[in-house]
Amino acid sequence: MRKQPPYSPILTLENVSVRKDQTMALSNVSFELGTGQHWAVIGGNGAGKSTFLSLVRGDIWPTQNMGRRLYIDTNGKTSLSPIGFREFTTTVSAELIDHYLLLDRVLNGKTLLMTGLHNTPLIYTRPTEQEWERVYELAGTMGVTELLDKPLPECSSGQIKRLFLARAMACNPKVLFLDEYVDALDRPSRLEVMSRIDQMADNGVQILCATHRATELPDCINRILLLEKGKVLHTGVRTIKGKDCLKGSCDEPEDVEPLDNTALNPDAITQTAAMDFSLLPPARKTDEKAPVIALKNATAGIVTHTTLTINKGERWIFTGANGAGKSTLLRMIAGELPAALGGEVRWFGQERIPSGGEYKNFWDIKQRIGMVTPRLQTLHRMEIAVQDVMLSGFWQHVGLYKTPTQAMEKIALETLSALGIANLAERNANTLSYGQLRKVIIARALVNSPSLLILDEPFSGLDAPSRKDLRTILNGLADQDLTMILATHHPEETEDWATNKAVIADGIVTVE
Repeated sequence: MRKQPPYSPILTLENVSVRKDQTMALSNVSFELGTGQHWAVIGGNGAGKSTFLSLVRGDIWPTQNMGRRLYIDTNGKTSLSPIGFREFTTTVSAELIDHYLLLDRVLNGKTLLMTGLHNTPLIYTRPTEQEWERVYELAGTMGVTELLDKPLPECSSGQIKRLFLARAMACNPKVLFLDEYVDALDRPSRLEVMSRIDQMADNGVQILCATHRATELPDCINRILLLEKGKVLHTGVRTIKGKDCLKGSCDEPEDVEPLDNTALNPDAITQTAAMDFSLLPPARKTDEKAPVIALKNATAGIVTHTTLTINKGERWIFTGANGAGKSTLLRMIAGELPAALGGEVRWFGQERIPSGGEYKNFWDIKQRIGMVTPRLQTLHRMEIAVQDVMLSGFWQHVGLYKTPTQAMEKIALETLSALGIANLAERNANTLSYGQLRKVIIARALVNSPSLLILDEPFSGLDAPSRKDLRTILNGLADQDLTMILATHHPEETEDWATNKAVIADGIVTVE
């Protein structure tokens, strides 16, 4: 049983609204954060969870003349400004990770942890020897010592997430904001991190956690806030009469308006978007006799001496721990990492450089491969219309630098409609939620009618209905005989979909 401190309010929101671009991200939100409260913020993609956390922490301001936010200190004094509160908080979010990955200056792991120790965006003073000792001690505790000298862009998604969690713990915060904080972590790492979050809560740190999976909430969570389309539908305690409202139904107290408690479960949020998969462009035709991908003794990065054949229509799942080499293998298959001398990679029966030595235009191969990766999504967190993001997929550019045809524009809009997100076409990509942008990147990968679709953690950042929609899309593409490769830490999402499986451990690929 956790010891609860005497209750006192820390922050109140009074009918607050937040506008992003032309969209109302939050509307008339009222909320009170008090001592001893650990909140789960749940809702579907685009519900406003990330915006809510940013608003509470003080990263953004309420829209002018649309409500009031008050911070309350230990003496009961109120302030409109987050100064005095924000300095004692830290956060882990996809947006923060994207910010560091897009910096012109590439940081390594130990520099990132040092920014956390100072709770500043970058290092502005020369660190002391004692501070470096603290960084190395923290790295050892979090199991990221081997990442201290590794540049962030070279880390796997799971390794990056562990580094940012270590960074968040470095400054001993009073309030910790977590937005999909264990996304991209393998199961043992998820359980370990959740245990550490509970330890922080036991030591007096307050937790506010947004997630799409009830199984990814630490035990310390004792309050629930449900958002839908920027509005608060419900606030209340997590456990009623010994039952967990996040994992099953529980009865509301008499003084609380009745609510269907299945809606409080992140895995049970209803989907409202209309889907029409018949609008998806058909896959390109391929040589029936040649393998789609053939690796022979191929080595790149951590992945070594891999021999693997992927045939037309097969659907592969790659699993493995963080840093095992899944993303590296996918990049080699996609042609982004060349195989070392002595190895061979063939795409659709072709080589990058034929045995005769004559250079081959790799674009003929590349345009037949669709990609969905966390890195690609990070690069599209920019000022660009969603429709232009889709059109850039025809040339696989980040940004639109050529004039599309009317036929391309039609395909782009139809593909958005197929995934139920045509309403996002005119939105700025930088205003989308993480889950909404992931759907756009998936749609972008399909506009060019790929013969091979490669997906690296595609379910990351998606709510339960969107994950279900994605499974439906994958099944529809399978019906079109599209060859697909998917790397995931949640194989249960697609076990019935896969025709082939492989496990990667320390760079060694083993076909099951």
